[in-house]
Amino acid sequence: MRWERLRSVRFRWLLPAVALMVWAAVIAVPAVQTYWRLRAIGAQGKNAAVIVGTFHGTILPENFWRFAVNEAVVTHSHALTAMQLPGALVEMPLAIALTNPSLWYPKQLDEWTWSLLETPLYCLPAWWLVGLGLEGLLGRRWVRWPSLLLGSVAWGTFAFMLCEYLLGWMLPGRAVEGWVVAGFGLWIVLFAVLPVCWVLRGRRE
Repeated sequence: MRWERLRSVRFRWLLPAVALMVWAAVIAVPAVQTYWRLRAIGAQGKNAAVIVGTFHGTILPENFWRFAVNEAVVTHSHALTAMQLPGALVEMPLAIALTNPSLWYPKQLDEWTWSLLETPLYCLPAWWLVGLGLEGLLGRRWVRWPSLLLGSVAWGTFAFMLCEYLLGWMLPGRAVEGWVVAGFGLWIVLFAVLPVCWVLRGRRE
């Protein structure tokens, strides 16, 4: 019975939805909490003196919301990027290609913060593709070969990029960051469902 329930799950829609909910929990919830703490100070007619890491400053009441969002994003930037790594690899060249980013980004947020907020949207197709592979792996859905090919190429590309990063070819002279390795490792495992699904289907045929 449990196996039948698992096979009936539409992972291609569930995974993107879960990814967005995790993003909301990691960013939206801390941002709202920080905003209300700052607003409680602002309600008394005072500016808020804050210390975040090496940052020391005074926040005016009209900048409380901007600071709350930026602080939540900066605090969890590594976790966000690792979890949404395919989206980050899509967003970076798009941001570089923009000739005038100020026309695209809200005035209340800096470009870097806004790019991290956009990354989960760019990553939704990757989550959808992994969910499709899971359905095929469980025999829930017949996955067409273009999707299997795309997922297999993505898996191979991420595996190659991780090897390059660990060997220092991608960013020579830089220390290996654990969150980067974790991000590549996560998506290598996720994308692996597609080549595995392809191999198993070939055996059945």
